[in-house]
Amino acid sequence: MKQTEMSGYLKMITIGVGVLLAAFVFWFLPLVLREPLIDTAGEGGYRGTCGLIWLSAVPALMCLVHFWGICESIRKDQSFSRENAGRLKRMSQYMLIDAVLYAGFLVWFFLAGWYQGAAWLIFPVLLAIFISVTLVVLCAALSHLVQKASEIQEEQELTI
Repeated sequence: MKQTEMSGYLKMITIGVGVLLAAFVFWFLPLVLREPLIDTAGEGGYRGTCGLIWLSAVPALMCLVHFWGICESIRKDQSFSRENAGRLKRMSQYMLIDAVLYAGFLVWFFLAGWYQGAAWLIFPVLLAIFISVTLVVLCAALSHLVQKASEIQEEQELTI
């Protein structure tokens, strides 16, 4: 598979993930959470939770924007570059923001006493934290590897 072909597939996947993320965050979750949260936490709790979910979508969407830049680099046959290492590092930082947001929500969830009426919500929040932390580590490790590969590539170019 050529770089341009792979880049095209990755861009299509990125668009698909972006559309699904937007539908999940802005339509599906508010719809599903409306009744249970209003019953447990009231209208204010529901709106606050929706606000947190929408806020947490921003770093995720920023990751997709940076991934699009990585796809462009792949298309140009510049996969191992300092720019891509920087993009992966920023993606790691964005996912760390999400992990902190959801950890803060979990603390708020317990302090507000919502666990009594909506204990089922603990699992999805823990899952979101786990996925965010996993992506933090993955992006940070990839950033480090791409940085090292970039340095090796630059040394090789200087040797020739």
